Amino acid sequence: MNDKQTTKRTIIVTMVCIVYLLLTIFYHHIDKHLTGAIFIALTLLIPTTFIAMLVYSVKGLIQIVRNRSNLTFKFCIPTIIALTTLTYTFFSPWRLDSENLESKVEIRACYEGTQNQAYIKFRQDKSFELNWTGVFGYDEWWTGQWEKSGDSLFLKYDNKKVPALGDTILIANGYLNPIGHSVDTVKFHRPMFYLGYCRHEN
Repeated sequence: MNDKQTTKRTIIVTMVCIVYLLLTIFYHHIDKHLTGAIFIALTLLIPTTFIAMLVYSVKGLIQIVRNRSNLTFKFCIPTIIALTTLTYTFFSPWRLDSENLESKVEIRACYEGTQNQAYIKFRQDKSFELNWTGVFGYDEWWTGQWEKSGDSLFLKYDNKKVPALGDTILIANGYLNPIGHSVDTVKFHRPMFYLGYCRHEN
């Protein structure tokens, strides 16, 4: 492989790795703010670029072995870049995540169903976000502002309200207990969200 081919391969591998890293690092905001074809396309790019990195790594290692008698550092650069990105993905204890740009979480709660799961985060800047996911790719977000008075939370949604929570919640016995008039107490007759991280018990 001549220098021109090596340079071209280095550029391609670097771009693939950069796209993969940007998508995984900023996936919180991609999931939260994008919908439709753009969201689907960006989500599909993650496994696509990951597979490409694996292919480049294996192919690069084979080429290094075959050309071990006259190796140059420049020839190894594409493989090094791909392997470094994969090493970060599988083994790094530190993860760059765009959610770290958000305000710190003051209160969090989780709901675990048999076919769906949701979490809600109340942040220190008085914003909240709820992400509900389920089977067949269901993924929906609610956002808004919150205030706390004693053990009660008052929610002001940016869009439609969450039927299982409503706009007024009492924190009691380790659960978020909906008490507002906007909650459907017939369908959601018991508190669904427990305080803390998801326990993955279902």
